[in-house]
Amino acid sequence: MAKGKKTGGRKPGSKNKLTVSVRESIIAVFHGLGGIPAMQSWAKANETAYYNILARLIPQEHSGPEGGPIPIAVHDHFNSGPPTEKV
Repeated sequence: MAKGKKTGGRKPGSKNKLTVSVRESIIAVFHGLGGIPAMQSWAKANETAYYNILARLIPQEHSGPEGGPIPIAVHDHFNSGPPTEKV
């Protein structure tokens, strides 16, 4: 290996093969168990468990540009004007 230069390894931005394999397996099982309709039935019967899982998927910290508030664009579908920005 040349001093100070990285050689070999994954290319920047490429995904880990194990992560991709596990994700593909989870998706295959999801579809094998009935996909979205089955998940909806399970979520209705197990609301607390569903919302606990959902809460873990939501990012914990939110911030907008430079750490400020997140700008939210609200578009009124009944008026054809540009979106208004709310903070």
